[in-house]
Amino acid sequence: MGTVISRFLDALRFWFAAIRDVLLPRGCAGCDKPDEVLCASCTRLFRHVYRKMLPGDVGRCYGCSWYQGAVRHAILDWKDHGDEECDRPFALVLADLALKILERQIPCDQARALSLVAAPSSVASMHRRGRWQTLPLTRLMARRLNDHGFSALARPVLKLEGVQGKSVQAAGAQSRSRRIEGHVHVTEDLRGDDSLFIVVDDIVTTGATMGQCISALRAAGARDVIGLALACTPNRDE
Repeated sequence: MGTVISRFLDALRFWFAAIRDVLLPRGCAGCDKPDEVLCASCTRLFRHVYRKMLPGDVGRCYGCSWYQGAVRHAILDWKDHGDEECDRPFALVLADLALKILERQIPCDQARALSLVAAPSSVASMHRRGRWQTLPLTRLMARRLNDHGFSALARPVLKLEGVQGKSVQAAGAQSRSRRIEGHVHVTEDLRGDDSLFIVVDDIVTTGATMGQCISALRAAGARDVIGLALACTPNRDE
């Protein structure tokens, strides 16, 4: 029943968006090309596989693109200016990144469950933006991955509580890590859960937030965790 209702609501959003686009034509989130949500040229910018090392011994995460130019413009338009139409194209490129990783980097049996975990936002950020922006990405990604034969489920098991200030106000990996250290909480006991947990974030800059998310999941019992992001900022040696 939940799936039927979810798809019905998606259909309503599609038709409302179609009516809005007739009345108020839009441009590409990345380059402002008319009548596009994310044009083909900008979508191609999100079709890469970039690896970024995370602070400490956490490991690495993977990004669809480097955070610059049209990619940066598109993400900021979606993240800070409420362009929810980008949810679908962003979820598709993230799901395709996951497929590439699962096929080439971390071979995974399709029978194994995939748990898609939205990187948490602070309560203040969600109030400011009106939503938890990475959560719809994980839900749409799950559908895409299920269509490819995987058993994927969006699981919002991470919460960010008690954080002061904005992440952009904390410069450097150590400052960002200290800002959220101890504030990322897992809402379920994951011991005995054999899922491959995939943390989904929008931008990985220093990697502090992604590293804290991965560490929190492992501490809660998750054995295998990887991180994916729409974009990463390159390390100095990259």
